[in-house]
Amino acid sequence: MAMDYNSTRSFTMTLAHRAVGDIRRGGFRQLRNYVDMCATLAKKPQQKDFFAYAQKALQRTDSCYYSMIHRLLDSVEEDRICTVGVNMGFGGLIYGASEMKKQADVDGKPIAWITAARCGDERLTDMVPKAAKKGSFVWLLDATANDPVQAVSLAKANPQSAFGLLADPAALDDACVNALTACRNLVVMPLLQTPELTAEACRAARRLKAQKMFYALTVLVGDDTVDEVTQDDWLESIAQETLFCMCARKPGISAESSHKLRRSIVDGRMETGKPVLLLDWDGDVKYLNNRISEHMTFGSVLAEGENFPLQLG
Repeated sequence: MAMDYNSTRSFTMTLAHRAVGDIRRGGFRQLRNYVDMCATLAKKPQQKDFFAYAQKALQRTDSCYYSMIHRLLDSVEEDRICTVGVNMGFGGLIYGASEMKKQADVDGKPIAWITAARCGDERLTDMVPKAAKKGSFVWLLDATANDPVQAVSLAKANPQSAFGLLADPAALDDACVNALTACRNLVVMPLLQTPELTAEACRAARRLKAQKMFYALTVLVGDDTVDEVTQDDWLESIAQETLFCMCARKPGISAESSHKLRRSIVDGRMETGKPVLLLDWDGDVKYLNNRISEHMTFGSVLAEGENFPLQLG
């Protein structure tokens, strides 16, 4: 099985690099061709749903996704795009989730395609490769209270896994960002406690962009700020610093505010003028979990008593 996975992953990586080159040269027509091909080849319900949604989003030639994807290709190294995409998309959500679902359907035990952990936890040296053998390839590491550089050795030792790295923007100085550039399978996620775009966040984003790294500003949203993050003015300002913004709910947010945030994010993905792609940590992961298996959960290997900046479930 391992050899089959490695061979298929290698083939998928080759296709990913070819697709990037084709889209650079052929623009929206090539992008549509690839999406249409994937929609035809998709077998599982969640895959069919995703590519049907992608087809709908790309129906108009003025779709915001065309310019966004070209900005992505211009601003992030090709190898980073392909490595993160293959490790998370193919490894985590296609192959890995399918393998874990087979086992969960037999024993009924909880499974997780993404797992939260504390960056620097020594147990991860053994946990990450063991999880990969079971089909779990995606990790979200919390480095908000320690040195983000501790993620480098773990990411380099596990090149087939994908890692999100939550970090205090102030910690992402030149030396830190330079160290993180060694990892092609890493998405850096500067964490903002409010939607205010601080000077530290802007500097961190510009350092990451200068190194052509994959990153997404991550914003905690509460009842008092949900209106702000749904305004076009805020989206325009955040788009100056990032292509992607992850929104995550603060503990205690009301059901009304949570629903308002979700609807705004989902509806915005079909609009033509949105300058930045908003992701919904709580809503998007729950949606994927529900589509994959009734046994799928938010994974966590946090030690007893440890807190995590984002809600897990």
